[in-house]
Amino acid sequence: MKTLEFLMVAAAAVPALTGTAFAQAPKPATPPAHAEDAAKAAPKSFTGELVRADQAARTATVKHMVDKSPMQLTFGVEDGALSALAGLKPGDQVKVIYVEMGGKRIIKSIVKA
Repeated sequence: MKTLEFLMVAAAAVPALTGTAFAQAPKPATPPAHAEDAAKAAPKSFTGELVRADQAARTATVKHMVDKSPMQLTFGVEDGALSALAGLKPGDQVKVIYVEMGGKRIIKSIVKA
């Protein structure tokens, strides 16, 4: 009879003592929304040749060298950089400061190099 009581107490105690060991870890916080990404996006820069600028479409295409091969990148242009884009023409050497937001490259600043 004492063996039966011992087994009953053990059967109740084991889950009570080990229940917290099997608890799930909390889920990580969700990533911030795109607007918050813009504030945290680290600016990047490079120097290249302006190929094309379209103020109506708010885009600029810049050519630069990657591993001794020319590469063209097309960027969106932020409001603050549109006025600087007006003073540039294709063929100008430019320094571009941009951020990547939501899979797109956005020019923050563009000046003659």
